[in-house]
Amino acid sequence: MTAHAESGAPGFRADMRSGDAGGACDACLRRSHVIATLAVRIEGLLQRPSERIASLLTLPSEELIEALVPGDRIAGVRTAVEAFEPDDGRRAAADALLDVLCPHSRAYPDALRGLPDAPPVLWVRGGAERLAALLDEPGVAVVGTRRPSAYGTEVAEELSRGLSAAGVTVVSGLAIGIDAAAHRGALRAPEPRTIAVLGGGADVVYPRINRRIYEQIADLGVILSESPPGRRPYRWTFPARNRIMAAITAMTVVVEASDPSGSLITASFAAELGRGVAAVPGRVTATNAAGSNRLLRDGAAVIRDAADALDELFGVGGADRLVSAGPDQSALTPEERAVLDAVERGLVPGAMTGDPSHTRVVLGTLEARGFIRRTGIGSYERVASMHPSARGRS
Repeated sequence: MTAHAESGAPGFRADMRSGDAGGACDACLRRSHVIATLAVRIEGLLQRPSERIASLLTLPSEELIEALVPGDRIAGVRTAVEAFEPDDGRRAAADALLDVLCPHSRAYPDALRGLPDAPPVLWVRGGAERLAALLDEPGVAVVGTRRPSAYGTEVAEELSRGLSAAGVTVVSGLAIGIDAAAHRGALRAPEPRTIAVLGGGADVVYPRINRRIYEQIADLGVILSESPPGRRPYRWTFPARNRIMAAITAMTVVVEASDPSGSLITASFAAELGRGVAAVPGRVTATNAAGSNRLLRDGAAVIRDAADALDELFGVGGADRLVSAGPDQSALTPEERAVLDAVERGLVPGAMTGDPSHTRVVLGTLEARGFIRRTGIGSYERVASMHPSARGRS
């Protein structure tokens, strides 16, 4: 018997409380409570965060208790589990402004139903309707290191902004580093499309430094978790949430990841599920890009920008969906293009050809239009552009 068999047949609708479109049945809420009750014991059993927990989370509740709890304590755990009232879970969700979904509700994402360890309950900030709208087309998981380079941060943000502007939902985990950059970029699109999948409760901001991003996503996107409200994350809940990210998206893009890393776990889940796996090229000497570069060596798709990602998602011509998420290089004058090329080659203003004072005027124009940014006194760098015409696309 699988974990889902405990919840009844697919047509089971008992005690859904919110009708058959949304809500969660008693059996699934109890199953979620069992997993939350045993979270500390799962943490102790799985010493390495990279361990796949599917073998545990597919066990029926009674077998899961027996596998994790010493014999002399099983009776106490059973008593605590049996004392749980599903309506308490529903009230906790309402108090935290969360919708609650289980596989027996139509609003539960279809992409998760086929997982052997599918979450028995999803807790949703932003609403079930908004979640359905964000999952109505293929999405992309953008993940990477918590300690990115400036290059990695910029690429993740611009990639995500371009995808979101093109109507593609960007999914990430709200961690510091690449995850935060991905959400920031997606939120900068004219009509933001982003989902944050958390390792703790959907009402728990973690890490706290990302509170502002969390609040913006709560207003404009969706925050999703399989952990009940108020629950802190554990080490094992991060790789667990990665399977959700991989499942609800059509492709995972890794932007700078060491080897090993949690981002590679997401890519592994994506490959197992038959989803696309891609990576952004990083410096070959950078340890924080060793994992993403290895993915490329092993055959992952090369992603330079949103246009590449759209072509991977929708085939040749997918980049035509791209709404300009950056300045259009085709509008540059020959003089502006020459100065921009000089910046890309790493030249400082004094080393550029032409009248120095006029060069500074052109640099100011390029900076104001978003092509370059100042990196110090008298130095500039190119800003990544997601516009397809920047690479000669038709």
